[in-house]
Amino acid sequence: MHQLNTERIAFIPSFSFANNLWNCEFFWLLPDSPSGISIFFCPETKTANASDIEKERALALADKVNVSDIEKLAKQKLYLPNSIMDLVWMTQNLHAVLKLCFGPSSHSAVYLKKWADHMYGNRIMYSTLHTADPFFFAKVLYAIDHALQSHWRSCSSNEDRLSVNDRVLFMDEVQETILNFSFARNIPKSIRDKIQAYLDNKDKEFGKNGDGKPGGAQNNGNNGKKKPRNKDNTEIVHNSEKSHPNWRVKEGETFSKIFYHRQKDCPKTADGKTICMKFLIRGMCDTACTRAHTLSAADSKKFDNFVEWCRSGGQKPDF
Repeated sequence: MHQLNTERIAFIPSFSFANNLWNCEFFWLLPDSPSGISIFFCPETKTANASDIEKERALALADKVNVSDIEKLAKQKLYLPNSIMDLVWMTQNLHAVLKLCFGPSSHSAVYLKKWADHMYGNRIMYSTLHTADPFFFAKVLYAIDHALQSHWRSCSSNEDRLSVNDRVLFMDEVQETILNFSFARNIPKSIRDKIQAYLDNKDKEFGKNGDGKPGGAQNNGNNGKKKPRNKDNTEIVHNSEKSHPNWRVKEGETFSKIFYHRQKDCPKTADGKTICMKFLIRGMCDTACTRAHTLSAADSKKFDNFVEWCRSGGQKPDF
């Protein structure tokens, strides 16, 4: 911690992370689940909760520790970046740790420094790709982590230094695919499920699956009863229009996977007003919304093409 503070690194390792460093347990126990030393455990410290830190230290130093407390100490929380700077900070934090362990000129440290520089230097590109694919940041981190694991395991299994696989850390081609919009990477189910749970939770803000319920904006389908209000005290309104059933989220679809990341591409009405995807696709919105809930025939045709493109993918059409 003294070394990290000296280098102005805002990262507070968990007890488990520090314990893994002390015992040189760098490897993942399972190939599809980050453990040991991983970039997914290196978040930027945004708010330091002193009581939690002291509690963890007290548990670590206790003469007698309950089994439940040992389980708490052994666990690490997997973090996922929400912004490009979160991505950069997590990379820089692991870089600082590995520089302390192996030295600033080590292959692992140099490798992470190049990645951090590439992220920051192309931050607009990274942010654009993450907007289109909410799994993008996690895919990049997993690619970085997986290469480090391969390199370390090669170091561990080869007695001859020349036999160590250093090539796995040469990722210029991977970085080039990011700039060319052709980067692709599979991520473990444990990480994918965590991201999907976050996206699904965002969807629940306006109801499940976007099916909509009987009743229009006038009575909200409540037969004259008081309209429900959200946390901002605005009234929830439902779309009872049935003339465009193909716009609604279908069974087996999710709004976040198919439509949410395309919102920046959603066409506007003839008078330049943004079309409300939540109201027309999910069937639910609120009275504070300033977007278009009613479309002309021409605008409906544009939105038809947009919905079809979201489902089929491919080249973006001229709406």
